[in-house]
Order: sequence, then structure tokens, then C-alpha cells
Amino acid sequence: MTSYLTRRDFLALAAAASAGLAVSCQLPPRKRPGYPLQYAAIGVGGMGATDLNQISAHPEVEVVALCDVDADNLAKASALHPAAKVYRDWRCLLQEQRHRLDAVSVTTPDHMHAPIALTAMALGLHVYCQKPLTHTVMEARQMAEVAVRKKVVTQMGIQNRAAAPYRQALQIFQQDLCGPIEEVHVWTDRPSGWWPQNTPRPQDQDPVPASLDWDLWLGVAPERPYKKGAYHPFVWRGRKDFGTGAQGDMACHLMDPALWFLGLSAPTQVRSEGPKPLADSFPEWSHIQYQFPPTTKTHARGVELHWYDGGQRPSEALQRFGIADPYANASLFLGKSGALLVSPYEPCRFFLPEQAEVKLTMPEVEVGNHWHQWVDACFGRQQTDAPFAYAALLTEVALLGNIALEFPQQNLHWNSSLMRFAARPDVDALLQPHYRAGWELRSGNTRL
Repeated sequence: MTSYLTRRDFLALAAAASAGLAVSCQLPPRKRPGYPLQYAAIGVGGMGATDLNQISAHPEVEVVALCDVDADNLAKASALHPAAKVYRDWRCLLQEQRHRLDAVSVTTPDHMHAPIALTAMALGLHVYCQKPLTHTVMEARQMAEVAVRKKVVTQMGIQNRAAAPYRQALQIFQQDLCGPIEEVHVWTDRPSGWWPQNTPRPQDQDPVPASLDWDLWLGVAPERPYKKGAYHPFVWRGRKDFGTGAQGDMACHLMDPALWFLGLSAPTQVRSEGPKPLADSFPEWSHIQYQFPPTTKTHARGVELHWYDGGQRPSEALQRFGIADPYANASLFLGKSGALLVSPYEPCRFFLPEQAEVKLTMPEVEVGNHWHQWVDACFGRQQTDAPFAYAALLTEVALLGNIALEFPQQNLHWNSSLMRFAARPDVDALLQPHYRAGWELRSGNTRL
């Protein structure tokens, strides 16, 4: 059984919960030099272990608590941080440690990002949250609003922002080699070889491992039996109840340069040219088309952005510029004067319309640490590259693409200010979360 929340109910209840939490405890003070950041890691397996290791390596961080629904993950993390208190339930952690904590990281399956992060921010805690920021568009909007209202320091885990390839690509892009940008094509090698998609829901079940709290793993998602190898760990990404597919996994990395370099706002239209997903999982491949309003960096009519996954590529655009060896994960900026190929993992490359590559001299850039940047921002020393105000927009774009998958070959006109599609209440229904009974958002406690 699921609990259905309307848009109005969700926003009103979130505001009420935030207000109730704010008066139920003393909010932690802003961090001052000389006092360590009291930090808890929620989710410490896989990428959660990476986040914990990176954040705890900052010399001004003290690991206060660790939380994971998998006891094996928790044991490994606890061995590295024996002084930290361990929890299986994030709600118990926040309830018991809220007076002591300053900040948390949230590295869980996508469907639990918003419930945990919203609760933490309502307590006045700074939050580092993995990408994609949320599971639904409405949650993304609420995450951005609460972060601003509670005046907490936030960062979404798109660590490529701080690495050399993107920082160099930005400086090259600012040389205006391409001219006004007319199209951007973005592609990834996911999900092939990473996790399954286009697979039906498993019908049988297996005994839950003794190390796993399956009910806590499900969290706000609808109940279903445990099946070995079908959900935990990692392969949940292809399942709609828990993940956001190839686009949710990689678009926050790969679409980032398009929004960042071009200064894009919300799209006005989205259309899927790929197959319709199954009821339980995302399709094997997708091609999503977006239309964005113009900026000073685009053509006067705006810019088209195309997303591809599952082995799809922009073959015509690649042929036009003679790009025979594109990267496996990249974005391609097209203008009348040339094309700039940008990857988070390799140096950017520039191509002329005559199908000739021009050798670029990579500029010197300062490489940063995305995790430490967040910690330093908690002390007021700098700002973060991916605060929730920006991360929510980037995540929303990716999630709108997933919504378009459900309505292939249809032009869906998006009104960002009203947070709805034009004359499409059937599409609007996919903007909001559906939380399992017992996990609803409630005022004055730490339940969502």
C-alpha cells in the first residue's frame, strides 16, 4: 500500500515538518574555526564508502556516526572509524544525534535521497547528497527551497566539477571557438554492462540476508519481496521504484556542462524518441530531445539538447564534424564555427566544420576536491559548486526526460514556473512522489 500525496499536500506538509523540527530541538551553531565539523555518513557502501573516505579525510572533520541498512557495509566503515556510533535506521541517528551533529552525507538509492536530506536540513544540518538529487521533480523543488530557507550548506555529488577536464573545457569554451551554440548532444555508455534495464519485475523471492534490513532498504518505496541479485547492491538503478535509470545516473555528470557553460534555465519542451519503458524498469536505450530558451551563449532561437544512452550516439552530428572516435561518456557542443567535445574523464577536443580536428593547448587550471569544498563551505570559507539550488535544476532536467519516456513520440510542453505540463494532467501525475504507508511526511518529528 502506498500513500499518495498531492502537490499541494506535499509542499504544505514539508513546510510544516520543517517548522516543527526547527522548534523541537536547538539548531546547531554555524561552524567556527578551531571546532571540527561533527559529521555523520548515511549510506556507507559503494559510493557511500567513497564519500565517507573523502569527507573524513578533511582535517577538520570528526566522524560522529555511521548508518547503513547493510550490516556488512556498516562493519567495514566502523572498522575505519571505531569511535563513531553505528545505526541501521537513519531516523534513529538523526533523532539521537541531532544536538551534536553539524552535517551529514546521504548516499543511498535514489528514492531515499529526499526523505533523508529534507529531514536533515529541517534540523539545520548541512547536507552532501549524491546525484541525482531526488527521485521526483517535486522533491527536487522542495530540496532547493528548504536548503535556502534553512540556510544550510549543500552540495550534490558531481565531483567532476572540480576535476581538470571540465575546468579546462570551460576555459576553452569561453574562447568562443564554436560561435553561438545551436545544439548539444550528450551520451553515455550506461546501462550496458553496469546494471540491467528493460527487465520485468522478479516474480519469486529469496530469503533476506541476515546482514540486510530489507524494510529499511525499501524505505518510502512500495513493499515487494527481496530477490537476490535484483536490487541490492547497485542494480536497483534500473528499477523505477528505487532508481532513475541511465539518465538519472549519468545526466547530472554529463548534462552539467550544457547548463553550466550555457547558463541554461528550465526547458520548455521535452520529447522521447525511444521505446516505452516496462512497468518496473527503464528501457534498454533512450533518446530524449529538449528545447531550451536562448541565452547569451546560444542561438537566438534557443538550443536543442539531445540525450542518448544504451549505445545510442548522435551519428549525423559526429559524421558532420568527422569525429570517428568519440568518448564513451561526453557532450558535444555544436555551433556554425565548430564543435567542442567535452568529457568528464578526458581532455576536451575541438573540430572544424571541414571535418578537421584542431589541436588544443590545455590551459592551466586549479584542481579542487568537491567533498572538501563542501566542508570548507560549512565553515564559511567558500561556496559550493553544486548547491541544491543548482542541483535541483540539473536533476529536474534529467527527471523530465524519464517522464517523457512514458509518452514516446509526444511533445510535452513544460511550464517550469507552474511546475506542470500544458494540458497534461496524466503527465503531471509523474512529478510527485508516492510514499509507502508509515513513511509519510509528518509535522514535528523526523518521519517522512
